[in-house]
Amino acid sequence: MNTHLSNLNSDNIEYYTPDWVWDCLKDYIPKDKVIWEAFRNEETLSTNSANYLREIGFDVVNPLCDFFENNEGDIVVSNPPFKLKKQVMERLFKLNKPFMLVLPNIILNTKYFIDWAKDDKDIQIIILPKRVDFIKPDGEKKAVIHTLVICWRFNLEDRIVFL
Repeated sequence: MNTHLSNLNSDNIEYYTPDWVWDCLKDYIPKDKVIWEAFRNEETLSTNSANYLREIGFDVVNPLCDFFENNEGDIVVSNPPFKLKKQVMERLFKLNKPFMLVLPNIILNTKYFIDWAKDDKDIQIIILPKRVDFIKPDGEKKAVIHTLVICWRFNLEDRIVFL
């Protein structure tokens, strides 16, 4: 049982990424790496991102497990629970696992992220072309907040990529 996600399961935090976001990002994801789409729960919709990434040609693992106690794949490509963004990134740094995370753009205003980005030139940002209407567990679309994509060790051509 994924205790971290089950404890957070509520209409306020459980949002899924629409396919068009992965379509925008697919050219920046290495094809020769196994992706760990690390955040899912028992909800069928929570596997949609992993399934879609497979559909567009990526090798993806998406086990129902506790992210903080497991380590799968070569890279992480995911939309983690926004409330755990700092802890998720800290764990991925500790695991030395490259990542691409869909996150709220407010992260740019946090002291911890500013400090990380100043010290680590491997942190890169992809600016999506429009606001994301995330999908709620009931299938309804919900414009949550403005988002962007934080990458680490993805070797993008520029530190900031505008789509």
